[in-house]
Amino acid sequence: MKEIKNGEKGGQTYCFNSWWFRPRWSRGKKELNKCGHEVRILTRQENPHPPYFHWNPKKKEIDRAAIKGVQVIINLAGAGIADKRWTEKRKEEIFNSRIKPTQFLHETSQNMPALAHYISASGITCYGFDDPIKIYKENDGFGTDFLSTIVKRWEEVADLFSPQQKVAKIRTGVVLTEKGGALPKISGTIKKYVGAPLGSGEQKMPWITLKDIARIYVHAVNHQLDGAYNASAANISNEKLTRKVAHHLKKPLWLPKVPAFALKLFLGEMSSIVLEGVRIDNSKILDTGFEFKHKTIDKALAYIYDQED
Repeated sequence: MKEIKNGEKGGQTYCFNSWWFRPRWSRGKKELNKCGHEVRILTRQENPHPPYFHWNPKKKEIDRAAIKGVQVIINLAGAGIADKRWTEKRKEEIFNSRIKPTQFLHETSQNMPALAHYISASGITCYGFDDPIKIYKENDGFGTDFLSTIVKRWEEVADLFSPQQKVAKIRTGVVLTEKGGALPKISGTIKKYVGAPLGSGEQKMPWITLKDIARIYVHAVNHQLDGAYNASAANISNEKLTRKVAHHLKKPLWLPKVPAFALKLFLGEMSSIVLEGVRIDNSKILDTGFEFKHKTIDKALAYIYDQED
């Protein structure tokens, strides 16, 4: 499959529609269509209309019309890591929602002779939180905490597609959008005048806008990326992000920082995702020719709140 350049007709693209973050694929589909790709989106809904096609990985069901002639699979499967408290049942759900659909897609790929490229979502949580000073690159090892072990296994299953297909793993930072994820939780407290930095406020968070993460997936398709890539525009501390959001919303921050012990009491083990941080290097994706639209947090928030592209 040759590299696709702007203006050329792209190959067919088969997309798994992640149920926990649908806006990502609303944007992703639009960006892929611009490049001339045909997009097919999988859904668990019964009897959907194209471009949606039914599948149920638990029952190992898939509409064969969805995979006919497909050259690229993009898999965004995965339950939200911060949607519910981490009970043992929830942790199992977070794990299985990533691993089992990927395994089923790999089984299905045996009947997809045109398939040349597999692109999987992944996470910057793969590095763990052991060293808040270190700036992690893609060749650094995995951490040993719960989220790191999930991402490690997730990528191992994605690599089952190799060497028959190129495999790209997009290690995504926190996606900033008011349509879901972390930002509405931060802005919601600020709008109610109860916003405050969490813990020390110094913990770093790699971030990327919804538009840029969609563009990275399109870039991965068009340039046939292979291997792991950190997908983050920059790193920012929790306190700085909170203050920047308050500034853009024109709201004051008057409460003290939320103590770490209170968050640990309230969130349990899940508190690690807000109290601990990681810094990542994005030079590998930049070296492929990708350019971020929103390189600074001010540009990102202006895009989100003021619709400034």
